[in-house]
Amino acid sequence: MTSRPFGSLDWARRTPGIPALLDEIRQASIADAPELPQSFFTRLAAAGFGRIRVPVAEGGLGGDVLDLLDALLAIAAADSNLAQAWRTHVLATERHVKSPAGALRDRWISRVAAGSIIGGGWTEADGSGPSVFTTRLSTETGVPRLTGRKFYSTGSRYADWLEYSAVDDAGDLVIAALPVDAEGVTLLDDWTGFGQRATASGTTVLDGAPVDPDDVAPWQTQHLGTPGWQQMILLAVLVGIGEGARAAASDLIDQIDRAHGGSPILVLEGYGRISALVASARASLGEIGRLSEIAHRAIIAGDADAETLADDAVNAVFQAQATIVPQVIEATDRLMTLPALLADGSEAVAEAQNLRSSLRLDRFWRNAQTLSTHNPVLHRLRAIADREIYAIDRIADPAEREAAVAQSIADGIRPLTVVRLDAALAAHLAADPRSLDAVAAAFGGREPVLFQFDERPGAHFDAAVAIATLLHRLPTAWFAVGTGDLSLTGHPYNLARRIASLEQLSGGRTAWVLDDGDTETEEQRDRIRVVQQLLRTWPRESIAADAGARHFAQTESIRRINADGAFPTAGPLNVPSSPQHLPVFVSSRRFDDVHRYVDLLVRDDTWVLPYADAARHPLATGHAVDDIDGLLAIAGALPQIADAGSDAASDAAPQTLRARLRLPAPALYELPGASARFERGSETEAS
Repeated sequence: MTSRPFGSLDWARRTPGIPALLDEIRQASIADAPELPQSFFTRLAAAGFGRIRVPVAEGGLGGDVLDLLDALLAIAAADSNLAQAWRTHVLATERHVKSPAGALRDRWISRVAAGSIIGGGWTEADGSGPSVFTTRLSTETGVPRLTGRKFYSTGSRYADWLEYSAVDDAGDLVIAALPVDAEGVTLLDDWTGFGQRATASGTTVLDGAPVDPDDVAPWQTQHLGTPGWQQMILLAVLVGIGEGARAAASDLIDQIDRAHGGSPILVLEGYGRISALVASARASLGEIGRLSEIAHRAIIAGDADAETLADDAVNAVFQAQATIVPQVIEATDRLMTLPALLADGSEAVAEAQNLRSSLRLDRFWRNAQTLSTHNPVLHRLRAIADREIYAIDRIADPAEREAAVAQSIADGIRPLTVVRLDAALAAHLAADPRSLDAVAAAFGGREPVLFQFDERPGAHFDAAVAIATLLHRLPTAWFAVGTGDLSLTGHPYNLARRIASLEQLSGGRTAWVLDDGDTETEEQRDRIRVVQQLLRTWPRESIAADAGARHFAQTESIRRINADGAFPTAGPLNVPSSPQHLPVFVSSRRFDDVHRYVDLLVRDDTWVLPYADAARHPLATGHAVDDIDGLLAIAGALPQIADAGSDAASDAAPQTLRARLRLPAPALYELPGASARFERGSETEAS
């Protein structure tokens, strides 16, 4: 048998008497009274709204999630206070519908099917977590009794049953329910919000109210996806507010047309914008309803992926909240401005004021603003990021997020092997083709590594020359120039040119390693600053790289650094910038200078992130070798590139070192005196 499509119940339009009732509710809502007629609740309950989600076999209408949302939206479009007042009932019913078969479920499903309405409250003035709940369920007198205060009790004055969160004698969280007229229950009419004023969201005082033990349930009876449901109901009400605002805009235009024979084009455009915003919000609501129904069916069937589907639905709800809230707020705000778009003049102003007040247009905006702050969007955005990036299924506390970030960093690391060659071995390889052939063959077909050539005092060895010699024989390897004494590197301009030339020859496969202790002089600081500033003076993207282009480069982006200090340098460098934006820079110390950067820190034999990774997971691990046999031994221990789909295989194609280490392009600020090398409009601006 083919199941019916989602959302086909159409309760609001097909149920006898409901269209007329909703129109009556809508007319009454214009008064924006602080209390709703009880008859609205009883008539909606009699028409089956409260049991839409209860299976037909158990006395309900058997509607799916979209059926529920459509009905709730229709009620909210008539009066959002009335719709929100049903929220506790909807959530409680959903919990029981999803519960395993048993006495507790049967007890509540039969009550809901008979037309009972559930209210209650969970939030307390000083928080809503188990560590701060002050409401207690005590059995000291032999009968479970509730004592405490609940800050929000939405819909309770219109309900038959109330349920509350509490802490029992064992310190466990429970959900306790009792009749609305139970001894010791006082519902205060003290809700003073500037919107949603008729939701009966005042305080509940519980003074030893007796509870039937059979109406106490463990906290864990909440179903998968509960946080998403809690928000989804509010979003349905919000979209209903938007639909109500659209209908009010239509009524407004009807009145203007009757008075003037037509409406100004700006008013019609305003209506069109409202309609589009509401349609978009409604589509988002339908999608999260569809996902929630899919998750519901998986939960009921006991499917293995039920939890994943429920989590996906929750995340989708939070994403929808981030778009639906601003859409409805804008729609209701535009509604209030429509009367002001009438013609200028005192009569038009008076007419606009009369239209705005007679239709109570401000109520839509006030109600939408109130609902939008119920669960702040910023919290939801954080929850989305926590789930999608760090696999945290709720908003984390700082310690949890710190641990998750560390784990995320660790999960994304494939440590790179760094082979440190002394000067004698490097010179031997550069001069002996047979040895180089043996090394190239040994490392071929293996996971690529980085070869570091250290320049040391008295070695008379140019690492850049050695690297340039080896690049073509080791086409997937990376290389680094190691510097232990900056004073031996010459003028910063010459050092920058050496590094930039290697970057061009290698396609961005090099690093500069400065391993000279943890202190620096002012001269060293200036040298590093000038080198790094020079490396960015001629942006690679300025080169046309097109034989048919009129100019070799767009020179307006070429910069002078105009550095002062120990090494006054104007620049720019006569070599374009690196294919990896800037070469990877590794140092034994951090820099606190915005005009210099460090990608990684040298710590013993490893390279680690300088700031983000408190756990210091190594991105690269060094191995020092001084002979050919040592090199061949390292090559033999490397993983082979087994297949095209492996991580090692992804490194087989040349890629920049920054890409291999997953390092972002650094933020390096210009020096204060930096300026354009070529003035705009000069003959040499485009060369």
